[in-house]
Amino acid sequence: MIQELKIAFHSLVAHRRKTWAIIASVTLGICALILVGGYYEYNYWGLKQSLIRSQYAHLQLYPRDYLTDRDVSPFLHEIESPHDLIANLENKDIVLTAAPRSRAMAVVNGVPVEIWGVDPDREASIFTFTTSKRGMGLTLEDIASCQMSPVLAQEIGVSLNDSVSVIGVREDSMVNAVDLKVQSLISSYAEDFDRMVLIVPQSVFYDLFGVDSVHEIAVLLKNDSHVYELRDQFKTELESAGWDLKITVWFEQATYFRQVVNYYQGFYRIILAIVAIIVFFATGTTMSLSLMERTREFGTYLSMGTRRSTVVLRIFNEALMAGFIGLIAGAILSATIAWIINASGGIYMPPAPGMSSSINVYIRYSVQAGIFCLLSALAVPVAAVIIPARNIMRQSIVDLLNRGGR
Repeated sequence: MIQELKIAFHSLVAHRRKTWAIIASVTLGICALILVGGYYEYNYWGLKQSLIRSQYAHLQLYPRDYLTDRDVSPFLHEIESPHDLIANLENKDIVLTAAPRSRAMAVVNGVPVEIWGVDPDREASIFTFTTSKRGMGLTLEDIASCQMSPVLAQEIGVSLNDSVSVIGVREDSMVNAVDLKVQSLISSYAEDFDRMVLIVPQSVFYDLFGVDSVHEIAVLLKNDSHVYELRDQFKTELESAGWDLKITVWFEQATYFRQVVNYYQGFYRIILAIVAIIVFFATGTTMSLSLMERTREFGTYLSMGTRRSTVVLRIFNEALMAGFIGLIAGAILSATIAWIINASGGIYMPPAPGMSSSINVYIRYSVQAGIFCLLSALAVPVAAVIIPARNIMRQSIVDLLNRGGR
């Protein structure tokens, strides 16, 4: 096998003009796949981080039937002993923080909003993937302050340090109102979230709705490499400790993220198909011309007793080696271009539908793109020479020798 690879390499060198054309087509195709894959990978990563680090965290713990009843009876369910539960969770090495949240609908200056009652210190460690931060962050001691996004502030018609009137329906069905100061403007990248959520300290939530209850605990992990396994592990441990809770993973609630991934994966498959077709025809055409010029060489091999299968194998080895060289060259070229893009500050992208902020997109390594590149570089050149090799090898030795002499 090593001897056959040496023969293939020497053949590529001997026909270097055609070889460079093949390698160039594979190189450009691989470079395109890696860069496009890295572009999409950063978009997926950035959207994922924005949702985790501004809304969901990695895991969410709810009372068993809370998600079913919260729209009609938001105060029907609550987490029992939430402070003990938080202490239990934060004792685990994998957990960075566990943040309690209380939720209910209210009206602010005539605009319906969802009020989040939070522990500001714990929430601050989750809410890190944000933009447009202005004003002072909330603290537990703020008894008449709130935080919202610039998008919501514009819709309500207020600015930083203005006062807003928040009206809510208490657990006893009484209407209550509180006046709050807009102490901080901070936004995530999700437009729906920014248009809807107003964040207040837990004490303000309790004062407005008259309930001292926690409806959700958001858990931020050190990493999410085994988030589903950790979810099942936490569920088993907490059930044995007496908590009957529903535990969800951020991905299960991030409907918009799943839609975006499915949508752009379709585009990526189209680009992959286009690149594969271009490489296929470029390689096939070049190899076909190269093989036609070498018919006397093949006829000579056969006249000396070399098997046709051996000659075909050598042709495939040449295509495979050219594809491998193109893979290495494409990886180097794409790494260079990616470094230039990342070092220059990325590619500016205006806000996408459903997003509230523009972003600069960088190039990240994509496992999926790497697999596609490997398959394309090794499989496409080999597939492209099947028909030319078949046509040549079906000819007689005399025809090969005569054609090569013309």
